[in-house]
Amino acid sequence: MGQLKVRGPALGNEGLRDDASQDLEKERILSCSPLAQLTSPSRRALLDLGRLERLPRRQCLCQQGAPPRHLILLGAGRVKVERTAEGRVVPLGHRGPGDLVGESALAGAPVASESAIVLDEGSGLVVPLSELTRLLAADAALREALAAALVSRKLETEARLGSLLLCTVEVRLLDFLRAAARRWGRPHASGQLVSAPFTHADIALLIGSTRETVTLLLGKLKRA
Repeated sequence: MGQLKVRGPALGNEGLRDDASQDLEKERILSCSPLAQLTSPSRRALLDLGRLERLPRRQCLCQQGAPPRHLILLGAGRVKVERTAEGRVVPLGHRGPGDLVGESALAGAPVASESAIVLDEGSGLVVPLSELTRLLAADAALREALAAALVSRKLETEARLGSLLLCTVEVRLLDFLRAAARRWGRPHASGQLVSAPFTHADIALLIGSTRETVTLLLGKLKRA
């Protein structure tokens, strides 16, 4: 995975040239995240802690077994989250705009329980975990908002596990397509276009199937 390293080139060459513009971008990212309902002064304190970062492709945002250092609110791009167990890589999902990365560190574990790697270049609001922990100790509203975000992620994970155990591959594929359209969808003459470049192999890993089956089912859906 390489050394854990989050900082990338500063956002400033493509429109974010002053503090006011950066504040607007921070606010945009927070407003589409699970912490969107947070109000001031808690909201302002979190925005002041975070810094805008460009997240280049293949960058490791957190590494399983390494001490966690940041909570990241994704504003653009796509991040793969996975866990290695007994030599096998277990895909936990792909995160996109509006998602948190590294939130499991808020439970207090000394090392990260999963790795997160940037698949499609993006940007995010990067909050240092050490400073966030100090803020959480003094800010009940922020604690409540982050606790709600963690519960939401837990419920999402349980729903995915239930789908893997109880639903057919076709149903799981449809659920994946709906979720991908919500996160990466763009208006198209035929409905929604998923802008993230998922391969059939990517989808197969995420829904517990094979590339061949995914290809067949997508063809069937296209003809329907």
